[in-house]
Formats: sequence, C-alpha cells, structure tokens
Amino acid sequence: MELERQTVKPQRGAHAHRMVAEVAKGLAGELYDGLMHNDKLFAEWKRQHPHLADNPKALERAFIKRNWGRCLEGARTTLALMLSRPGNEELKAQISEALILDAGLVKGRTANN
Repeated sequence: MELERQTVKPQRGAHAHRMVAEVAKGLAGELYDGLMHNDKLFAEWKRQHPHLADNPKALERAFIKRNWGRCLEGARTTLALMLSRPGNEELKAQISEALILDAGLVKGRTANN
C-alpha cells in the first residue's frame, strides 16, 4: 500500500509527514497528561487560557496545538524504533515509507527555521 505524500505544517514552521505529525500529536497529548498532574502547572495553563478554563478537553487541545511541533523528533524516533520490533510487516512498510518521505521534507524544514 503506497502512502500519499501528505505533509502538515506545525506552527513553528517545520514540515512533517502526516504519520509523523499524528504521532507527534499523540506524544504532545501524553506530555500534557504528565505535566498537568502538577497543580501549579495546570493552574497556570488555565490562567493563560481563561476562555477554556471550564473545558478540560479544550485545554488539552490547545496544549497539543501549541506544542506538537516540539514533539516531532520524538515521533520520528518512536516510529524508527517500531521498525526494529517484530510485528505487522504492512505497518512497518507504511512507517518506513512515511519516514523516507518525511526525510525528503528537510528542505521545507530548514527553509522555515
């Protein structure tokens, strides 16, 4: 199965393949879950987003939107590590293709940084 060459441009100007971006968003969500167990951090995040303070899901979405671009390297590493583990060969082929296409987006990443 051939993946489409899909890119996503996070706020910080970096380019990423859609699969890499989705993993980065998942990592940002996990980061949010870990950080917001700290009451002081959570209170500060709510203070910075008073219009969302009563909506925990919206607060999480705002965090992910703001920070997923910072999780791109971790997403690439996670996907690369998945290739070394036994498992679904079709999924591994998709991951491999996504990482290859993502690496081809270096020009867009360096031009915007």
